[in-house]
Amino acid sequence: MITMAKLYLVRHGETFLNKLGRMQGQIDSFLTLRGHAQAHQVGKSMQDINFTKIFSSDLGRAVQTTRDIIEELHLENLPYITNSDIREVNFGSFDGLPCDDVWSMITRSTPYEDQNDIIKHGGMEEVRSLMLTKDENKYAESYREITDRWKHFVHRLEPLREADNVLIVSHGTFIRTISEYYGANVAGKDNVPLNGGVTIFNMNQSIVSLKKYNVLLK
Repeated sequence: MITMAKLYLVRHGETFLNKLGRMQGQIDSFLTLRGHAQAHQVGKSMQDINFTKIFSSDLGRAVQTTRDIIEELHLENLPYITNSDIREVNFGSFDGLPCDDVWSMITRSTPYEDQNDIIKHGGMEEVRSLMLTKDENKYAESYREITDRWKHFVHRLEPLREADNVLIVSHGTFIRTISEYYGANVAGKDNVPLNGGVTIFNMNQSIVSLKKYNVLLK
């Protein structure tokens, strides 16, 4: 049996903007009390995993989540590294706006009803393409830009040992996009990455494969 390194991608805990139902890409907001509780629960659920490396998106909500997890894992002596390659997708001019309003604007004059309808019929690449097209300032990030920065991050992880377990705290749309890239079914409201949800990848040298998508560990 081949032993592979494992990458544990965690979505940050609930934030103030999550609670308000607003788009939260590369703008930031603090974790709610529930968000901190979710992060601590993730840490408790991972106490049997021997993490050898810890990375966090450089956005504040991910850093807060990382610190809460580390506290539960008693890994204060293992420094975490912030990395902009794993930050959330840039939603451009739509950042901070009410989610329902944004998807109404983006799907107007298209055959789609909402974001999940776009994903069902066109995938995450179509979501990013439509958002960029509808962004008058063209600040929104493309699918290629997202997958390229993930590949850059993975490349810089090498070399990993077979027994390495890597904790990576990131964001919902970023995790959803790269999970679909590796074959996950991410369509439907039930497949939105949960706050505190965990997605696991195997990594053998430079080859990454999806093991589990969007689960709550217990």
